[in-house]
Amino acid sequence: MSIGYLDTEWIRSDEELRVWTLSGIPDLIVADHALDEGAAIQTVKDIRSGDLGENPFVVTIMTTWANDPDSIRAAINCGVDDLIVAPYSTGQLLERIQKMITDRKPFIVTSDYIGPERRRDPSRKSDIPTFQPPNTLRMRQEGEKVDVAGIKEQIAKSNTEITEEKLRRIGFQISFLVDLILPEFGVGEFDAELTKNLDRLASMSGEAVQRLENTKYEPVSQLCKSLHKLSSRIAAEPDKAAPDDVELLKPLARAILEAFFPSEETSDLVGQISSAISSYNERRTRPAS
Repeated sequence: MSIGYLDTEWIRSDEELRVWTLSGIPDLIVADHALDEGAAIQTVKDIRSGDLGENPFVVTIMTTWANDPDSIRAAINCGVDDLIVAPYSTGQLLERIQKMITDRKPFIVTSDYIGPERRRDPSRKSDIPTFQPPNTLRMRQEGEKVDVAGIKEQIAKSNTEITEEKLRRIGFQISFLVDLILPEFGVGEFDAELTKNLDRLASMSGEAVQRLENTKYEPVSQLCKSLHKLSSRIAAEPDKAAPDDVELLKPLARAILEAFFPSEETSDLVGQISSAISSYNERRTRPAS
């Protein structure tokens, strides 16, 4: 199939896609959701998180024959720029590609998502900033000279902004999880939700440790290491957790939060966390429609 683009590669497996991504700085990836039974979803996540390839901002479109909500949600949440549900025509694909050139959405970063801003109501206020990702596809389409060294420098700068924002979101999420978890201790048996949140707390603090190196937040590393060790120990046997260990969670989480948001009032951040917990609990108790 020829759609007017040069230097295209036809890739038949997820492993080939991962190897190809490492070979340079691609301008566009069009991947099918079903590639190797959905492995492409993790590949896109790895690209967006900077764990695969040199350009986490490559324009990425996913196609799918699936029509069930879970598959659609998983495809969207991996960070693709666009999702096209089959059957579709070559013309429709070209229209979507053109939209990526002229009207690509800015990126947003949370503790577990890097990709296009997807709020249904763009006017709704959010404390999370957006970033305009480098777009080599647009540059080539508009005839700009693509200087590889310059692009790498631009990508590195954007990567730094993304990494720092992700660390701040992780810091916020850590305090959110601790405030969610603590009321559950001493009130009876631990349910699956508490176990999941404890595991997530250990995972989030561990990820922070991995991403802190060579960032301006590197001094926070020791606090995150301490929380990771503590939360992992509690998550292993929550019913046997030492009271002293449980009591340490909150001051550690608050110290991490304040270190990631040094210019903000702690009371304001705590208010945001309290509001997020209220919304979370409301969604959990809302009857299924």
